[in-house]
Amino acid sequence: MDIIEEKNIVKMACLYYEEGLTQAQIAKQVGVSRSLVSKLLLDAREEGIVEITINSKNAYTSMLERKLEKKYSLAAAVIIDSKDLTIEEIEKMTAKAAAYYLNKQMKQAKSVGISWGKAIRRMVDYFPYSNHSSLSVVPLIGGMGDDFVNIHSNQLSHDLAKKVRGKSKYLYAPALLANEQLADALKSNQAIESVLSDGLNVDIAVVGIGSPYKRSTMEEIGYLSQEDIEELRSSQIVGDINSRFYNVRGEEAACKINRSIIGVNLPAIKQVPQVLTIAADDQRIKAIKVAVENQLVNVLVTTDGIASELLADE
Repeated sequence: MDIIEEKNIVKMACLYYEEGLTQAQIAKQVGVSRSLVSKLLLDAREEGIVEITINSKNAYTSMLERKLEKKYSLAAAVIIDSKDLTIEEIEKMTAKAAAYYLNKQMKQAKSVGISWGKAIRRMVDYFPYSNHSSLSVVPLIGGMGDDFVNIHSNQLSHDLAKKVRGKSKYLYAPALLANEQLADALKSNQAIESVLSDGLNVDIAVVGIGSPYKRSTMEEIGYLSQEDIEELRSSQIVGDINSRFYNVRGEEAACKINRSIIGVNLPAIKQVPQVLTIAADDQRIKAIKVAVENQLVNVLVTTDGIASELLADE
């Protein structure tokens, strides 16, 4: 690049970045085509003549979001900066971020499906009161034990619907039956079948990602025994979504527990346009990675630390 060419590029860059002229205005002023202005401005950045600095503490997390979205073909990634935050603060921030994202998406949605768990409970607690009166909130799975009603899908659906002035449906069934035959019998019940059918057709699904080996809520509430956990380990299970266990290939496993669940299965959840998950626990990184690699979820709300691990091989 000779000195005259560089001078012209610098002039165009100053007009564009410092004075705010459009590329069309620059082209008219300088006497060249708009396409040439566009090319020379790009050259200016590639040659290091122009360097763009974003003066915001959110620049780093925004960059991680774009990289995750590109690498895993996500509909959206929402990353919080976890530096110097406690576990409780991280859980709070991710819940608030998920609530903010979901509230924006509700403007275009007719129905939202809700799974169960502590992370979703926090999101609902932080959800702002708003008016989405035409929205239907649908539970994606039955109840999980008598002592943990607050994190049941039905309760979460009710509470979220109340906050947005919408309508909630109820799945009156336990999440896990003693065997496959009992589960099939309940699924054939007209009322249960109707709610499960509604769950197949939601616009947005909110689910958690769990691991049977790392701080499992299902084990905590007594739905998983040590024998169950060993069976899952032998089947190469890495995680669960909506209490449906999946393997390292992101496939719903053909295990006894999966056959005895009353809830929407993974192939159906995968067909939902937006499947949002809150992933704040770095102990579950393998389960999270398999889920995003295989498009089991496509909206990821997580921390910068987990995002960096998901991008580690770049």
